[in-house]
Amino acid sequence: MSAAHSNPVAALFRRLSRVAGIVVIFSIVGPLTTAALVAVTVTALGAAVLQMFLVFLELEALRALVSIAIVLLAIVTVLAAFLPAVVAGLIFALAAVYADLNMIWMAWLAAALGAAGFVMVGMFVVASETSAVIVPSVRSAPEALKLSAMFAVVAVIPASLCWWLAKPLHRVILPA
Repeated sequence: MSAAHSNPVAALFRRLSRVAGIVVIFSIVGPLTTAALVAVTVTALGAAVLQMFLVFLELEALRALVSIAIVLLAIVTVLAAFLPAVVAGLIFALAAVYADLNMIWMAWLAAALGAAGFVMVGMFVVASETSAVIVPSVRSAPEALKLSAMFAVVAVIPASLCWWLAKPLHRVILPA
């Protein structure tokens, strides 16, 4: 008789701890990777334009403010990406641990569903200016679809990294 059959409570806690571990990995690594991706993209695409403005307008004093703005953008990106990352981690963890769907496409699908859920919250929740809630302001279904697709494309790299880091937790361990 295997250990799982002799002690079902231990098997249940093992699976729950694997789910919790995967969710924690997605919750920490996902927003940090997204913030790094956004900061690198903004820096790479905006560096030439920024240099042009700094040279033509002689605004060397703004150089420090630009680096502070990029850091603030990264912090806000981490905060905004946290909730979709938790949802994506939970979806992937449940699919990987309980349904043995632990392929990378499942992580991508979970990230896309987390991003779509984040956009759907933005359709129904309108945050006031003094609120600390960070949700996109979406007014129509086509706009929500476009924004969800854009967020899903951005989420592919963080989801791939999270999938790779969580590999020891979502692989199937067969009893001897």
